Amino acid sequence: MLGRDLVKLLTDRNHSVTAFSSKDLDLTNHRSVQESPELSKKKHDWVINCAAYTAVDKAEEEPELAWDINEEGALNLAERLENGPRLLHISTDFVFDGTKGEPYVETDETNPLGTYGQTKLGGERYIEAMTQDAVIFRTSWLYGVYGKCFPTTIIKAHEAGKALRVVNDQIGCPTYTVDLAMACADAIEKGLTTGIYHAAGNEPMSWEQFAEKTLALWTGEKISIEGIPTSEYPTLAERPPYSVLDTSKLKAAGISPWRDTSVCLQEFCDRLKNDLT
Repeated sequence: MLGRDLVKLLTDRNHSVTAFSSKDLDLTNHRSVQESPELSKKKHDWVINCAAYTAVDKAEEEPELAWDINEEGALNLAERLENGPRLLHISTDFVFDGTKGEPYVETDETNPLGTYGQTKLGGERYIEAMTQDAVIFRTSWLYGVYGKCFPTTIIKAHEAGKALRVVNDQIGCPTYTVDLAMACADAIEKGLTTGIYHAAGNEPMSWEQFAEKTLALWTGEKISIEGIPTSEYPTLAERPPYSVLDTSKLKAAGISPWRDTSVCLQEFCDRLKNDLT
């Protein structure tokens, strides 16, 4: 979902890009990662890791696979890049438990609630331990036209005539893949200082509000949605109730491509409609 928008943007900015699918490079295969000639300074200046196991609930049912991809995969990559190209790694707001009640900064204590967040935090720690100049972007509520995401799911549910009941007591910041891709490109072009940065949209909202905005732009009218508490929508994985990320550190570094959510959602809907037709 992120990778396709990122490759297009980097190419448009005249960077030379090699795009791997999971078939081209299996991060869980230590040998293939260590022997890949593409992951060398001679070939590239940066490596951006968009690969992740992101099925939050399913991770509770198959934790070994989530660990293999999110933690061991990150370890394999970090080991290979220890003296190679710089690494830009994408992580998540789910490393936090959501109890702070105000935007999280990079130095706040982590405490993931489920397997997904635990495995992503494990990947972060391996990268920090194995590399000297990596950049880690924590993002949140990511959506884009090239993969499964919340706006696409809610649009399909509406068009199928389903009654829409959406959680209204979990708060986060929707992040559009194109904006995150711009942040990644800016980080590379500016030679961003190593460290962890929060890279997410700038408008906190609930899932219900996110659904309302999406459908209003998709249909051109206000669609009725029933807001419900998390307790009425049980899931295998516990989610942080408040995972808003403070992006001040990244902004201070001169990187702040975050557009208003309505602008991003309008672009998302327009692109999705064009793809569908």
